[in-house]
Amino acid sequence: MDGPQLSQSCELSLPCCADGGPLSSAKAPQVSGVRVQLEMHALWQQFDQLGTEMIVTKAGRRMFPTFQVQISGMDPAAEYVLLMDFIPVDDKRYRYAFHSSSWLVAGRADVIAPSRMHFHPDSPACGAQWMKQTVSFDTLKLTNNLLDDNGHVSQCL
Repeated sequence: MDGPQLSQSCELSLPCCADGGPLSSAKAPQVSGVRVQLEMHALWQQFDQLGTEMIVTKAGRRMFPTFQVQISGMDPAAEYVLLMDFIPVDDKRYRYAFHSSSWLVAGRADVIAPSRMHFHPDSPACGAQWMKQTVSFDTLKLTNNLLDDNGHVSQCL
């Protein structure tokens, strides 16, 4: 399965505004210049090249490698809430073919359930706090349990 490719610079884009439009300084001046740089980029590249997959369970699993970023360009005095969400890269369901050691398309994916975002435990915090050190989502767990009430991010894949 060809998944999304990590770029060489690996600068992550910020999500769009709540109305679905592009992020612009007229709508949100506090985030217009924010930049997010992925930490451990080389390790993420290795996992991407190997096609490493993760088994998601009902109890929940922590991501590895841990998602860690350096943030710059925030207004030091403004308060920010950081959260993580996952969205499918396509509308297909995949199955693993052991004989060929590859992922094959096995039909259309289920209807996407409403996402459950994971709020960073330090949120809200001022921009100066977010920018002074690496921000880690190490408490994030992924689960395939749609009825999870532990704050885990539900992903039925």
